[in-house]
Parts: sequence; structure tokens; C-alpha cells
Amino acid sequence: MNTKKESFTTGRNHPLTILFGLTSLFADFSYEMAHVVLPLWLLQLGGTAMTLSLLEIVSEFCRIGGSLTARSSTGPGSPGGRIRLGYALSMVASPLMALAWAPWHLIVLKGLSWFGKGIRGPSRDTLLSLTLPASALPASFATIRALDQTGGILGPLFAVAFLGTLSAPTLLEMTALPGLACVWLSFRATRRARIASEHPDIPVIPTEKIRKSARALFLFLSAHLLIRMGLFPATLLMFQFGKNTGQERMMGAGFVLASVAHVLCAILLTGDRKRSPWTLIFAGASLLVLALSCLGAGDNRTDFYLAGMTLWGVSEVLVSVGSKSLTGILSDGAGRLKAYSWLEISGASGMLLLQPVVSEMWDRGKMADGFWTGAAAAGAGLLLLAVAHRSARK
Repeated sequence: MNTKKESFTTGRNHPLTILFGLTSLFADFSYEMAHVVLPLWLLQLGGTAMTLSLLEIVSEFCRIGGSLTARSSTGPGSPGGRIRLGYALSMVASPLMALAWAPWHLIVLKGLSWFGKGIRGPSRDTLLSLTLPASALPASFATIRALDQTGGILGPLFAVAFLGTLSAPTLLEMTALPGLACVWLSFRATRRARIASEHPDIPVIPTEKIRKSARALFLFLSAHLLIRMGLFPATLLMFQFGKNTGQERMMGAGFVLASVAHVLCAILLTGDRKRSPWTLIFAGASLLVLALSCLGAGDNRTDFYLAGMTLWGVSEVLVSVGSKSLTGILSDGAGRLKAYSWLEISGASGMLLLQPVVSEMWDRGKMADGFWTGAAAAGAGLLLLAVAHRSARK
């Protein structure tokens, strides 16, 4: 019996890790398949870079709204119910995009999808962090990211393969199939989570340590906000490259390449070897600065675009896995749901603060300035992250 329990503590083979990972795989297959088509569909409907930026801004506000809804354990619905609702909203939104006849329809539907993401993310991460030991969290979150981005590869590959054969609305309608699989798996995962959460592994933390961890958590979330400023949505990167070069297939290839790099990096993190969440975030933020530098210096050159997207994919998984693992470590059991909600909100806020500025620069033809601005924000986040690390060590 001890052997069985010990095998679960590796994180990657825990039943919750596998079930939530498969749920994310089908969710990302559906969503990212729509993501590849979305910039082209938006262009056909008369959208611009600023329209796409508005779409992302509204989506992030909706994501914040979903996280605020989820942050209270006494709010409407159980954690499992909120997870199911969140996935269902996201999976319904993608096929409905096929019915749009104006850019604002896409804005509303993506907002609905992101509201669902904001509801389900903190609840799912909290359930995992309360069930698994802290040392197992990096491997668990990395496994979920690996499965998530496997769907993120398969979906875009399918879309790119049929992009010249099927219309954008038809491809969007087809996202309903993996969406149904995702919703079914979310019900299975939450049933299993309810059983596992009856015996959570929550250590007793002294009050003084909680107080010190709260300060470190605040500093970390502030650094996370700055770093997330530089993690532009892939849609925005793809849209701008496609608009400036007209290379639609290369635009999609860059996204697929970023997803492949994302998965390979996540797979490397799923091993039994213990990794410090701090190290993961530091490495991710540093690679993000390098990725933005490639995109800024490349001036729409294909090689710089592909290199930047690859580094961007690796940096995203390192920042994501490290941040989620560290949030579970720096927060106590009672306040963990709120901590994960604030993690989601800080990430969304970081994107909200910079995207309008960058999009306005891009519409004026100042591509490089936008990327260098993002690199500067991520660099400032690195410095604040060092301060948070020092505070946590004390």
C-alpha cells in the first residue's frame, strides 16, 4: 500500500493529473484549432490588429471576472461544478464562432470562453495542490501542460492541413467534436477529485511562516504581472506576422513549432527529479526576454519569427509550471483558492496593461518598439522576482 501511495507522489502518474491532463488535451485541441483559424476569420470579417487587441483585452477582463467568481469557496456551486461549467462554456464558444458575421461577435464569444477559463483554472489548480505533496506539484502541472499542449499541436496541425480545403467557419464548427470529449472527461475528473479531496495532504504551517509567505507571495504575484506583460497571446503574434508577410501557412507553422517546443519542455519537467519552482520561473522569464528580442530584431524575417516563437513556447511552460507550483508552496490550505485566483488575475492584468500599447505601436508600423517594450517589462519582472525570492528565503 505504501508503494502505491509513493508512486502517486511523483505527480505525473496521479489519477487526477492524468484525468485533468486528458481534459486539457481535448480542450486545447478544440480551442487551439479555433485559434489558428481565428486571425484569418477576423481578417475576412474586416478586423485589424487593434480589433484583435480589443478581442484579447475583453477576453482578459472576462478571465478576471471568472477568477473573481471562483476565488470564494462559499460562492455559487461546488469547485467541481465550477470546473465543469468553465470547460463547458469554453467548448461551446469555439463552434459558435462559425456563425459570426461581424468582428464583435468573435469578441463576445472569446470573452465567454475566457470567462470559463477564469472559473475553472483556480479551482482545478487548488484541488491538485491540496491533494498532492508540494514536491510533486511541478511534475503534476508539467504533465498537464504536456498533455494540454499535445492537444495544442494536434488542433493547429489539423487546421493547417485543411486550411486551403475547408472554410474557416467549417473548421470552427468541427471544434465541437473534441469539445464534447473534453466536457465528458471534466465530469470524470471532478468526480475523482471529490473522492481525493476527502483526504488532502495539507501540512500544518505555523502562523509566523504564513505571514512571511504572504509577503513573498505578494512580491511574486507582482513580478508575475510584469512577466506576463511580455507573454503576448500567440494569436496576436501570428496575426501580425501573417498580416505583414502574407505567409498564412508559415504563420500557422510558427504556432505549431511553439507548441512542439512547449510539449518537449513540459515532458522534460515531468520526471521524478525535484525542481525548484523559483528556478523554473527565472529560466522562463529570461527566455521570454530573449524570445521578444528575436521577434523585435527580426523585422518580420521568417527565421527570427520561428526562433522567437520557439523560445516563446518554452518560456511559457516554464513560467506557468513554476508559477502554479510556487503558488501552492507560498499559500496555506485555507487561502489557496484565493492565491490561485490572484495568480490568474495577475496574469490577465499583465496582458491587459501592455497589449493596447503594443497593438497601437504595431498599427503605426513600429513592430520592434512593441517587442522591446515587452522585453523591458519581462526584465523588470525578473528583478522583482529576485526580491521575492530573497524575501521567501528569509
